[in-house]
Amino acid sequence: MLISPIHLRNLVDTLAMDGQPHRPAMALAGLSDADLDIQGPWIDESVFDRFMCAAMTVTGDAGYGFTASTSLAQARYGPHALLIVHAPTLRQAFEDVRQFATLIVEEPEIDLVISGSEACLMARPIGVTPDGLRFRMEWLMSLCVQLSRRAGSQESDLIEVTFPYPEPAHVHRYQTVFGPRLRFNASQGTLRFSATLLDAPLPGHDRVVYDTLRLQVETLMATRYQRLDLVQALRQAIFRSLPRVPDAAELAALIGQSERSMRRQLAKRELSVPDVVQRCQRELSERLLRERLLSIKQIADETGFSSPSCFHRAFRRWHGVTPSEWREG
Repeated sequence: MLISPIHLRNLVDTLAMDGQPHRPAMALAGLSDADLDIQGPWIDESVFDRFMCAAMTVTGDAGYGFTASTSLAQARYGPHALLIVHAPTLRQAFEDVRQFATLIVEEPEIDLVISGSEACLMARPIGVTPDGLRFRMEWLMSLCVQLSRRAGSQESDLIEVTFPYPEPAHVHRYQTVFGPRLRFNASQGTLRFSATLLDAPLPGHDRVVYDTLRLQVETLMATRYQRLDLVQALRQAIFRSLPRVPDAAELAALIGQSERSMRRQLAKRELSVPDVVQRCQRELSERLLRERLLSIKQIADETGFSSPSCFHRAFRRWHGVTPSEWREG
């Protein structure tokens, strides 16, 4: 998956503001100053994964994801981070996180599911290695708890927090941030809490400020789609829509083009809409298989296939093996 170089810049600034050696971390990750251009081309998530792991190495802090989640560096680049801070409610904050995620990442990292009196945030952090995924999971889940604290949540409001890896040596950091209701070796990272928190007013909300920031972010979204390469714009629209697979007319509307023009430009590249959709499905399925968090059926559902058998046929066409064989290989 491709992500904005803003992620690299944020972590560099986090290290610098924390008095940590960001230059050695960059060198360890194979990064140069040119890679930090926030207007530069998007990068593969594996590049950021290397940098997250390097940050833990140079700081000697296996739980540096928690430290990074409290950094002021996150609000430096663009108004979308400030928008979330100024949201009127926790529900709106999480909706904004998901709606505008594609400004910095192709696929949103959280989903919110509400069931009766409980709300559940499901995390799917960027990263490719166990250490990188853990760093990002700590960062992401800690931010979500910080938001819930602003809505007035108490320790008792957190019903359960789960993580898809073994209990780490620095488990005391988890207990400090999340409280005692922790479970490791779970199938997925989740944060379950009382749904009543979702509509509690957030302190400091100013409607004029929020509306102004939202307009700025919506303008950034529109501008980004206009500037994106056609295929990258389609990829973002598809990742944002999955597991529902949009048709060609909807995709054209999402990227601000006519369907005829979109098809014509794709044809010049010897591509079609199904080609781009299947590439996205393939990348997402590979990512989910590497994470080992979901069953094959769940992955088929998440990637927009009508049945596991359809997913198996497509995956065998892509790789020559079944999804299970690929994951175990």
